[in-house]
Amino acid sequence: MTDQVQHWKDPLRDVFGKASDVRGFTEHSARIVFTPGVRLGEASRQNVPDAAATIWLFDHPRPIAIGDTFMLVSSGDVLKAIRIERRAIAGAALTKVYLS
Repeated sequence: MTDQVQHWKDPLRDVFGKASDVRGFTEHSARIVFTPGVRLGEASRQNVPDAAATIWLFDHPRPIAIGDTFMLVSSGDVLKAIRIERRAIAGAALTKVYLS
């Protein structure tokens, strides 16, 4: 499904390291695939945690790091990035982000 996602910005900090309440975000169109959040381990054959959603972003303007916060606008879910893959395709960039 194609929908909007919000990539939250880190809060601003003062000289003493205290975070301010002001947080911004950038909103982007993304392809979203929801997954169960668990998978079957290859060796143990037990459930192990996995991504709850995977999003594809085309030419995302900001760098993405593990731990960045995303909100899926349609469902209101707030998830963190646990794995990021970036690929260059004919002068453009495709970023695949696994969220949990």
